Amino acid sequence: MSRLRSWLATCIPTPPDALSLDVPDVSGDPVELLTDEGMRVLERALTGTGERRGAYDLLTADALLTYACEGAARVDDPEAALLGIIQRVG
Repeated sequence: MSRLRSWLATCIPTPPDALSLDVPDVSGDPVELLTDEGMRVLERALTGTGERRGAYDLLTADALLTYACEGAARVDDPEAALLGIIQRVG
């Protein structure tokens, strides 16, 4: 199990089953990986054509980016990590 999946397994509360948090099983910085995946899912939601699936994608992106912010708050320099997420999303 990757560091990211291990970290997500410790998060409370766990995400609802309806959200597909299929994060890649790769090693790396969890904050970066969650931000990358959140942005990928957000792009998918924004390019949808009004389908219901887009709502689930939007909720999934929100969850992933929220977890990224939670992870950023735990690092040595949380302000810099959170600003990095904001710059990427903005």
